Amino acid sequence: MARYPWPVKPFDRQHAVRGFFGDPRIGDNGGKSFHDGVDISAPDGAPVYAVEPGLVSIGGAQIVVVSTPARIFGYWHIVPAVRNGDHVPLHALLGHVGAGWGHVHLAERTTTPGPSGTYWNPLRPGALAPFADFGPPVVSRLVGAAGALFGKVDLAVEALDHPPIAPPAPWHTTPVTPALVRWRLHQGAHPVVPWRAAADFRISFEPHVVGNSDTHFGSVYAPGTRQNHPNKPGLFRYWLARQLDTRDFRDGHYQLEVEATDVRGNNRQRQFAVTIDNAHPPV
Repeated sequence: MARYPWPVKPFDRQHAVRGFFGDPRIGDNGGKSFHDGVDISAPDGAPVYAVEPGLVSIGGAQIVVVSTPARIFGYWHIVPAVRNGDHVPLHALLGHVGAGWGHVHLAERTTTPGPSGTYWNPLRPGALAPFADFGPPVVSRLVGAAGALFGKVDLAVEALDHPPIAPPAPWHTTPVTPALVRWRLHQGAHPVVPWRAAADFRISFEPHVVGNSDTHFGSVYAPGTRQNHPNKPGLFRYWLARQLDTRDFRDGHYQLEVEATDVRGNNRQRQFAVTIDNAHPPV
């Protein structure tokens, strides 16, 4: 798939993105899913254009879908200016940002044997361009490792990234998810657990939706995770390990290393000191 331009003018300039691929989405009715595209900031009424030529289908009251031979692009939260069955060229006007949305949601997917297909990160290298990101994500806090570890333990970490261009208020302080969160455990120079991915949104994912939730959500995002809301930054908490059995390791002091990386490879590591003490569990 070749690189493609931005769906708002100017086409060849990077715009603010207030929602990243893989961000947690938690509905008022309890539904939980991964954000399957990117939210590009644009004022209400702003024109939205096709990033690839293709065949139009109207996916809803404010959803325009453009199918190409290689991909299916979804443009959400726009009032259509096209009709079902239209063939549109590159940069064709598709519609205008709907009132109250302040952004266009751009999703890219391919059809697969699954019910929803595979969704692709529009910000991956070689896709939506130009896009640059120079600041690394932040690993902020380890959750579930107070005191010495023994038995079967759950470990999670809080991490976040910041959009390279701050979106307009009230979204100017909201975080976005890193593209990759991974961890390893070592004792001095000796690795005990090699790198394991906790979340990987660098390229694509295939939804597994049952009812109103993605069944994989709870294996990536830990309890306490909150979605972004206007003027209310979210909190992103990622599972590192579930029921990690400390009896598989010798008692002693270890370093739990967590790394968060963005789609351009900028990364930051943080080490947390942990102690395993199976011989003297607290009473």
